[in-house]
Amino acid sequence: MGHNVTRGRRAINLPGSITYAFLPYTQHSESLSEAAYSSRKEVIIHLPMSNLTNHPIGPDGLTDSLSESEFRATIARAIKQVPHAKGINNHTGSYLTQKPKQMKWLMDDLKQRDLFFIDSRTTAKSVARKIAWENNILTASRDVFLDNDRSTEEIDKAFKQLVKIAKRRGTAIGIGHPYRTTLDYLESAIPKLGSGIQIISVSNLIALQQLRGRQIAAFGAE
Repeated sequence: MGHNVTRGRRAINLPGSITYAFLPYTQHSESLSEAAYSSRKEVIIHLPMSNLTNHPIGPDGLTDSLSESEFRATIARAIKQVPHAKGINNHTGSYLTQKPKQMKWLMDDLKQRDLFFIDSRTTAKSVARKIAWENNILTASRDVFLDNDRSTEEIDKAFKQLVKIAKRRGTAIGIGHPYRTTLDYLESAIPKLGSGIQIISVSNLIALQQLRGRQIAAFGAE
């Protein structure tokens, strides 16, 4: 989010404790992140990273051509662009999230800043969450992209798949974009969710996953 203020505000007004990811250096990222924070919504940074499809990531994205000091300085500049951020997820990144050295630099930096990391999983070969876990960073990963196909029919299929995963596993993370069709769909679908499904912030979801992990470990201990 950050390119379009009208659709950004529509997204912020969606019901539920949705977490909003803002792309640094976009025209409205700062004002929309302030608006989300004022609406008691969680804010994270949608951090651009190099990818395998040559998708543009802007002049200040993370790449493996940066030295460690340049890499960390790029992260610091991005954080200044998005007020109130509690964490980071990757924008594209199908190339960089495969790189252990750069992901270790990222997680070291996030640990110092007490920020969590969400792996958008733009590649099945990502090592980002593994390295976050190894470095004691609060972390989780995306389960479903809601709008890779922007048609209402495909968004509906993806949303139902997200709900199915949440019911089966207890938690699920979906990533969507402020496209008109996505907003139209979510404005209608979210109020219709049954009492068995609750939309919570990503930080609360991570905490819930950790709690369940401890409960399972305790149950299995002798």
